[in-house]
Amino acid sequence: MIELAPTGTPGLDHIFHGGIVKGSVALIQGTPGSGKTTLGLQFIYHGAKYCNEPGLVITFEQLPQQIYRDAAQMGLDLQKLEEESKVRVISTSPEVFRSEMQAADGMIQEQVQALGVKRLLVDSISHFQRLTDDRVELRNLVTSLLNAIRQQGCTTFFTQEIDREDTQFVAHEQYIADAVVRMHFATVNELERRRLIEVLKSRGQAFEAGKHSCEIKDNGLYIYPRPRPAARAETDPPTPEAAAVRQLFGIHGLDRMMGGGLLSGFSALIAGDAGTGKSCFGRCFLAEGIRGGERGLLVDLREGAAKIINASRSIGLDIRPMVEANQLSLIHESPVRLDPDRLFWRLKDLVEREAFDRVVIDSLTDLEPAIADQDRFRDYVYALTDLFGAKGITSIFIRQTEETPAERELVESDLSMVFDAIIAVRLRRIQDHIRKTLAILKLRATEHDTGVRQFKVTSDGVHVDTGFEGGTHFLRQLAKA
Repeated sequence: MIELAPTGTPGLDHIFHGGIVKGSVALIQGTPGSGKTTLGLQFIYHGAKYCNEPGLVITFEQLPQQIYRDAAQMGLDLQKLEEESKVRVISTSPEVFRSEMQAADGMIQEQVQALGVKRLLVDSISHFQRLTDDRVELRNLVTSLLNAIRQQGCTTFFTQEIDREDTQFVAHEQYIADAVVRMHFATVNELERRRLIEVLKSRGQAFEAGKHSCEIKDNGLYIYPRPRPAARAETDPPTPEAAAVRQLFGIHGLDRMMGGGLLSGFSALIAGDAGTGKSCFGRCFLAEGIRGGERGLLVDLREGAAKIINASRSIGLDIRPMVEANQLSLIHESPVRLDPDRLFWRLKDLVEREAFDRVVIDSLTDLEPAIADQDRFRDYVYALTDLFGAKGITSIFIRQTEETPAERELVESDLSMVFDAIIAVRLRRIQDHIRKTLAILKLRATEHDTGVRQFKVTSDGVHVDTGFEGGTHFLRQLAKA
């Protein structure tokens, strides 16, 4: 059975499915500032402090005191571990390191034996280019050094600087290393850079492919693995007992149209034109649950807590007492600097620590620009619905759509397959007036009203009519679209 060494970097062990193979040699490539050294130091610190695996750091560009200082700024007290003979930091040159590794009783081997070193960090192998201008000789030199390191039996990280973001770039070291991790500090717009990490290979173990977000905080490097949806399998229809558990919106006409509300654990999309009051439906849904003794979570990517509370009061919902009583939690993330992967793991951590019954995400429209690829956006939303559904949380997602698209486009889109229910809200010209209309396009496992209804958003809530004047003419026009 393969033994794995936990890396000590949150999120990286998830990507490696538990950790890196013990005794392997991993190449950490990256552009300047991408976090290579930080990743390596966390690997050494975690092993020495928590895994009884003493570590050795070989650096070619910093003195030990600089290493201690930089590590301490991230909460890693390497100097204390050195005083306890659990870590050793050696500053040397590539020339000395080469001769020491080739000597049978060199300083490196001596330190490995004396401390019982299990983890080794070499920062950075790029400095070996100073030893020769001959590329063939350099390759042979690096190969011999890596083989000498392998003979020590240590799990090794060695860093390498690259000066390009091209993911097709392949260095000779990638072939001879057991694992390759590529780190990026990439430009995402004219004003901002974002750190990304990607595992390119890892012999003898599976891993999560693709680029994952990461950031360096005051307490070190954090990685947010790319969310992936669970495999979808055919499911049996809800039992009569499960179908009896309904989550009401607290909007009489809508709950009546839905046959008593959403099934518990279902996910619904409320989509439509700007200005129709989509957010109001979500807030009514949360307030209704709280009145029934449930807990709610509102994730708003546009408005902060003060605006949400004031806007809710304008439709007759006083949610401030709910927030103060911890019945309703509010999360605000600005769409300007939004990292969707970080948001996902923040939500995952929150719903695993605390019990919620209802969640509203407002809105997917603000989230989508941060995920340019449409397939990845769909998978991201899938992963969110899986996350909530696995916890028995009923979720509402808000999305603004283009003006007056045919409703069938919502039903037939790839994204619609994610949701158990779809509610379309539109601004329609009816008898020389612009009116708000609502239609339930999809509601799994439930008979529902398929008609088109008018609704109003007033100072005392949302009101959905039980009938619709002019509906026959509208449906005829829709059928022709």
